[in-house]
Amino acid sequence: MSVTRRLGMTRYAINPPELKDAREIGYNHAILHDGTFYMAGQVAMDSDSNVIGDDIETQARKAYENVGILLETVGKTYADVAKVTTHIVDPETHYYDGYKTVYWETFSEPYPCHTVLGHEQLANEEYLVEIEVEVPFAEEDVASIEPDGDVIREI
Repeated sequence: MSVTRRLGMTRYAINPPELKDAREIGYNHAILHDGTFYMAGQVAMDSDSNVIGDDIETQARKAYENVGILLETVGKTYADVAKVTTHIVDPETHYYDGYKTVYWETFSEPYPCHTVLGHEQLANEEYLVEIEVEVPFAEEDVASIEPDGDVIREI
């Protein structure tokens, strides 16, 4: 293992093929840098840019599925999530009536920290929810990542 990797100074871009190729529009789905996992907000979009569902429960389920794909790509699970930030259009209506059902299906005790922010609209008028998570990475977690030059690229 190189000194750079051991010290956690390696920077990786993470772009699983099951998600839309974000590089086409100027971003990466996740960056792992100095042991910190930064994730772009995940929405109810499939790899072909189709919005999945027109209700909060369906969209939240797809957004969490996309989060799960990112976590799995770097060897983590929902149990490793320390914090969730959820952006919801009209949270007064959607938070308890749909979103919270999916949240309870996704997480169990001990629950992560959770911040919910209300919005009039997200980046696409069809999106009802966008989800980001924060996951701690120990030095050995970073050292175990095997970049392949495509899905996980060292940058």
